[in-house]
Amino acid sequence: MPVLFIHGVPATSRLWQPILSRIDRQDEVLAPDLPGFTAEPPEGWVPVKESYVDWAIAQLEGLYERGGPVHLVGHDWGCLIALRAASLRPELLRSLAVGNAPIDPHWPLHNLWTEWMKPGLGEQISDALEGGQMMAPSLQRLGFPEDDAKHNAFEYPKSVHRIMSLYRSAVNVGTEWVDDLARIVIPTAFIWGENDLIVPTEIGRRMAGRIGAEFNTVPADHFWPYEAPDEAVAILKRLWKRTESRPHTILTQPPFGG
Repeated sequence: MPVLFIHGVPATSRLWQPILSRIDRQDEVLAPDLPGFTAEPPEGWVPVKESYVDWAIAQLEGLYERGGPVHLVGHDWGCLIALRAASLRPELLRSLAVGNAPIDPHWPLHNLWTEWMKPGLGEQISDALEGGQMMAPSLQRLGFPEDDAKHNAFEYPKSVHRIMSLYRSAVNVGTEWVDDLARIVIPTAFIWGENDLIVPTEIGRRMAGRIGAEFNTVPADHFWPYEAPDEAVAILKRLWKRTESRPHTILTQPPFGG
């Protein structure tokens, strides 16, 4: 069965290399860059959360047509996108594994998110961050390899401004998307860096409880694909083995009547 990996901010698809090097699958595996993060996005692209969810669903539909129900994995913003896609199109999925991003009405926005919300100031901060080099030392401290830290998503022209637009579109994501977590009816595992103070484990446990999902911590801060790939892969393989050992039930329509 195919697998789709979705990264977050300010990572690129490089984030998944430690995971991809440890899984052994004959099926199609995709780990694309999010549109507008490492290259110009498609013509007419509007960098808001709905666009990224629609993009993810299109990726899932293609994989489903070629190989059947998909294992979906998301981290950071990839977690948010994956959760939303799963709540809208569960029939495309075999399993879901996500972590370290909040869909919770009581989670306070982190500092950069708050600053990006302010007209004028957000643009000034984005101008300063463009090129990615200001982020590199912090990312290395959080587990990024040196080369990946230098080539983070903010490196690419105008990508940081598109990412700011994405965050601005999601200021109320906690209230807008939280109720729909209950629509996720596929086997789901949360993988959470136990030392993440930006989005602490308490948020992850509460999200997992809304879905009835298993919750796993790994010895990492925020970026567990870099910091704890062995532990993360063990969780993924266990989830995939469990879900692939039984027939897939094809949903004729979303269970919520959409």
